[in-house]
Amino acid sequence: MSSTLTRFAKGALGVGLAGSAFFTLARDELPDKVYFFKELLSKAKPQAEDEKKRIVVLGSGWGALSFLQRLDQSKFDVVVVSPRSFFFYTPLLAGVATGSVNFSSITESMRWHLGKLSNPPSFLQAHATDVDFDRQTVSCVTIGDDSSGSSNVTTSIKYDHLVVAVGAEPSTFGIKGVVEHSHMMKEIEDSLTVQKKLLSTLEYANALAASNAPASSVERALHWVVVGGGPTGVELTAELCDFKNSDIARYFPHLASKLKITLVEGTPKVLGAFSPHISKYAAGALEGAGADVMTGQFVTGVTERTITLKAAKGGGKSELDYGVMVWAGGIAARPITKKLAEAIGGEQLSGLGRGRIRGLKVDEKFRVLGVRNVWALGDCALSGCAPTAQAAYQQGMYLGRLFRDTGLKSGVEIEGAAGFKFRNYGSLAYVGSSKGVADLKIHLWGDRAPAGRGQEAESTVIEGTAAFGIWRSLYFSKMLSLRNRFQVGADWTIGSLFGREISTPWDLNGDLAGGKPKK
Repeated sequence: MSSTLTRFAKGALGVGLAGSAFFTLARDELPDKVYFFKELLSKAKPQAEDEKKRIVVLGSGWGALSFLQRLDQSKFDVVVVSPRSFFFYTPLLAGVATGSVNFSSITESMRWHLGKLSNPPSFLQAHATDVDFDRQTVSCVTIGDDSSGSSNVTTSIKYDHLVVAVGAEPSTFGIKGVVEHSHMMKEIEDSLTVQKKLLSTLEYANALAASNAPASSVERALHWVVVGGGPTGVELTAELCDFKNSDIARYFPHLASKLKITLVEGTPKVLGAFSPHISKYAAGALEGAGADVMTGQFVTGVTERTITLKAAKGGGKSELDYGVMVWAGGIAARPITKKLAEAIGGEQLSGLGRGRIRGLKVDEKFRVLGVRNVWALGDCALSGCAPTAQAAYQQGMYLGRLFRDTGLKSGVEIEGAAGFKFRNYGSLAYVGSSKGVADLKIHLWGDRAPAGRGQEAESTVIEGTAAFGIWRSLYFSKMLSLRNRFQVGADWTIGSLFGREISTPWDLNGDLAGGKPKK
């Protein structure tokens, strides 16, 4: 009886905290709704096209899209440049890799989204390759259609203000063999590649078992290793365990008991940004779901069949045979970010060694140091914030409002505006078996705290099923569109009733998609 009451109390607490989180998030977005409602009722004369300042936005991630949502499109001429023509919802990336969510359910075309605005900005699918800060132009190379034999087209775009929001790319720390033999977990294409690799390796292991191949070959194919104990690595490991315990156990019962899932992390604990208590719970939950968690182990080399590890304490070396390896071990600056920092020089390079550029240095208003009319936000900006979707979203929100409210008419207004202040709403992670961890920071008073209260956040830690409920509720509510919510909800329902998709795609050459498994 007491355990039932405890579970009920935790569930009620979770619902209450989720409701508080919804309230605080909605409150922070209220000024935008009020602004655009007033503009709708306003009879002010529209600004002439030739008087509008041109804003070029590089990127299509959280920071770029949040910026565009807050910007008053009637005041500016906007051009968006990105090699990726869609936005994707990063918190559910691990679900795509294991088939619990379809990739199209978490993507939304930039053109669809920008088309909802009253004055849609232009969109160009291209790579930004260089910036001429003196002439204020961006050089871009469009993505050619190889199937028709057409070549890439180079173009130049003039700007009055440039917003760099290109994000970051996976970091391999120069470890030999990582690029050649592992799969990354950063983009939507990565998750699809991992999904294909997992399914093809399952079928390969099944064929080995049917042909009475040596047990060592089957065991190697069925050892799946995830490197990186941050939220991405932990959630992918959790999803893999769920996949093993449900669909693999059902459709490959003779392989499920042989499948081994290992999470490798170089630091002493997983989820290093969380409290030690949460990290310990997460590791225990993953192990309870069937994963091996190896902390304090650094990857020093990767070959086609083995991973070499070095212990953080003592320096002892060991090797792991593997069939699938997924790298979620950190991020680094993209080439265009490094190129811009080197071109600016001065403050951008001070205090850094060669090859140590991690992003563009910015001030409290996201102005890039050392150059005029260039702004940066998100993972490509060194703003003092952690490289998270939450931070990039808030930064885009701030900068969009700054542009909108000042109109960029004079530097005086920008100088007089308040600088950015990050508001941490906490962290969430899924740890498998319908369990989660949540460190929620509820800003009950916002910027209007009564005397004596300050603006500190009320922090609450929740674990288990209640945290999983909050994880799903908050992530579901923050999806961009009703279409995404409907599709993700349908995916979760179908997965619960009928299981995940386990069909293995084949290419036209007859090889297993995702690459030939290791022999």
